[in-house]
Amino acid sequence: MFIRIVLVLLVLSWSVGLAQAEWKKLTDSPNFGGFIVYVETTSFRIDKGSGLVKMWILYDFKNRQEGYQVPYLSMRMQRQYDCKQERTRILAQSFFGDHMAKGDVISTESARGTWIPIGPGTIGKSLWELACSNSKP
Repeated sequence: MFIRIVLVLLVLSWSVGLAQAEWKKLTDSPNFGGFIVYVETTSFRIDKGSGLVKMWILYDFKNRQEGYQVPYLSMRMQRQYDCKQERTRILAQSFFGDHMAKGDVISTESARGTWIPIGPGTIGKSLWELACSNSKP
């Protein structure tokens, strides 16, 4: 009986740790009715040889976004950044019915997008700088 209780507690502690992301605010924007951009600071995956970095990003909108199949309030995505060539691409993304990647999952897509260049003075540039500042040896 004691072993069963210990096993249950171990499983619960692991699942709680995995479910809670550490989202840190990066910036906000008045575009699209206003939104805040967060990064998941423990999600950085760095390949120093290739200069590629993966990280999770969360866009939390103040107002429902209507430009998709179903209205959504937040979008979580994994992007890959090329620190040598200043470009990025989407690896996965999910849309949620509530704030902070909560509520119903409206859609999930997982496919390597095409590389796009990083534009100067954009939120994309801020994300690229953050990702690539962590990739230096």
